[in-house]
Amino acid sequence: ASIRSSLESSTFDLSGHDATSIQSITHDAFSTPFPPLDQMIRITFVVGAGKLSRQKYDAKAMQILTAALRELDYVEDRGAGCSFDCAGCFKTQHDTGKNLFTVVVFPKVSGGGNASNNASGDANEEEEPLLPTNSPGYKIAVCSISTFQSLLSSQCPTYAQKRKCMECIEGLVELLQSIENKLMGGHPLDSAEQSLYDEIGELKEKLAYTQKEAAKHVDEGLLTVQEKEMLVEMNQKRIATLMKEKSSAAVAEKLKKALARKEYLQCLTDEKLSSLSSTYPPSLRHEGKLTPLRKKLLPLLALEGKAKGGFLTLAETRALTEKEEIESEIEHLEEASYGWFEEEDAFEERLQKSRDKFNAKYAKKSGGKASAKKTSSAGRSGGGGNSVNKWVLPGQKQKGGWETAGGKKSSAKGKGGSVFSAMMLDDSSSDED
Repeated sequence: ASIRSSLESSTFDLSGHDATSIQSITHDAFSTPFPPLDQMIRITFVVGAGKLSRQKYDAKAMQILTAALRELDYVEDRGAGCSFDCAGCFKTQHDTGKNLFTVVVFPKVSGGGNASNNASGDANEEEEPLLPTNSPGYKIAVCSISTFQSLLSSQCPTYAQKRKCMECIEGLVELLQSIENKLMGGHPLDSAEQSLYDEIGELKEKLAYTQKEAAKHVDEGLLTVQEKEMLVEMNQKRIATLMKEKSSAAVAEKLKKALARKEYLQCLTDEKLSSLSSTYPPSLRHEGKLTPLRKKLLPLLALEGKAKGGFLTLAETRALTEKEEIESEIEHLEEASYGWFEEEDAFEERLQKSRDKFNAKYAKKSGGKASAKKTSSAGRSGGGGNSVNKWVLPGQKQKGGWETAGGKKSSAKGKGGSVFSAMMLDDSSSDED
């Protein structure tokens, strides 16, 4: 009842609700249109969180909620905003700052809403941008080539991340082409399209630079075993495709290069790649800040152990009050070291490597191990596991908030996408740049 009585945008937490409860809540709230509203509202459902709170939510809460909405003829629209034009739409989001997964619903409204207030409602609330302004995709799209080169080095330090960055840029190229096609067809751009069109630039140069930097990893053998396996699979598909093409000098030359790459990859044995583990993958982005904090934490851990066996002095008690603050800062810096397009498993491996390296050097001397609380920087990954929903990249088959060349919004029911969610995610580590 509280959902249907909402007169302004509201948030509802679905922690503790099972599949049956979520389906019932969705049906009760959205099976019939809301009463007339002066302006469109958004109903936000929190359906998941990071590892600290993940157990509070049904593992398939997002999937269950979105499926229930589709059964009620709600349509997924990545660009939906607080406008009566978006009534009957929903979208999934990930707030990496709070590490929460949400589903935002724009309810159907009786009579299509208060038309007299529709324009004012749109004016009062700014139209949502095509790409969140603090997301990796937006930053890549609008930054200068020199800034991009710096960001690629710090935010995409591995081969796998650079490959995903290339896919992100290719998606941006398709988005730009779609906007230009709309202009060529004589259709005006909406404010979100116009804003991005005015800011986006140098995509071909950024793509070429990323391709060159990714190639360096291969040429220099700076790969993990998993990255090599990915390259071997790509190479096999490349050779199979070329073998099916009509014979020509150009095809023969391409096949020659592909076979040479196959031979080179065979020389990169797992043992050889494992021997580089001390230098690749690279250390955490904020390793320099983490080390002194971890060192500062060590004596406090020892002091905490002493507290369990007896009384502490007043000075020791005061010192222990810093422990939680230091642990929180360590956790923050570890999470801020997550790459833009990094898989969760790959980051966890780098994080554990950082902790093990510190403990081997410092912890044995003090009899403790310094690290953040048993948490993980989950939620920032580009495609790890099923905990992060897949976002549809602009330019793919499923359209988002931008319109087609004909000026008509897609009405197809969204079914998610398979490209990298991180492009659209909020980059909460921006304050660490």
